Amino acid sequence: MDLTRELRNRIPNALHRAVELAQHAREASALDTDHAFGPTRWKQQYESLHEHLRDLPEVTDVHPPGTQVRVTICCGHLLLPWMYGRRSGVDMRNATGPLKSQLIRDLLVLFGPKPGYDEPTLPDMPLTPDEARDRTLLREAIEQLTPQPKVLLIGFACNSGEGLLGVSWGEAALAQGRKLDWGPVEELFQLRPAPSAAPSLG
Repeated sequence: MDLTRELRNRIPNALHRAVELAQHAREASALDTDHAFGPTRWKQQYESLHEHLRDLPEVTDVHPPGTQVRVTICCGHLLLPWMYGRRSGVDMRNATGPLKSQLIRDLLVLFGPKPGYDEPTLPDMPLTPDEARDRTLLREAIEQLTPQPKVLLIGFACNSGEGLLGVSWGEAALAQGRKLDWGPVEELFQLRPAPSAAPSLG
């Protein structure tokens, strides 16, 4: 079995299913907002990923302490689904704003690569909340399964109307301001706009 090829095929399918379930939750809520879509999508992006990958070799999962999700681990890589946008055609490396997910930030601090440029801290400056966090239990839970894991971000774009719009995976370091310093990235799926109709000659 070509494991990498299987992952390239299955990961977009898993996220498609997660977004589809979130769309169903929005429809069932009868609300004209995404209050049901967002929380369902967030939970299902982890669950669906594991459901689609669990029969592959070297796949296991871990419930990080204090969280409601399980993180899939494949060949020593923590597979972290992350919604980076709501429209198609956007490279996840160009996603703006700080990384909001506390779990992903924690795992990048513990097991991610170091940023290419790390702004020096001035003497006597207080620690930021991210710097001051105690991640001992999280580290121990992960290292019981894989001593030196790597972090692989599974970025995707979606919205409640159009569904899944794009999927990429790649490596990134957590830099100053909760921004991502990107390494290698590969696109796995992109929903292309429908071609415009040819003009009528009649």
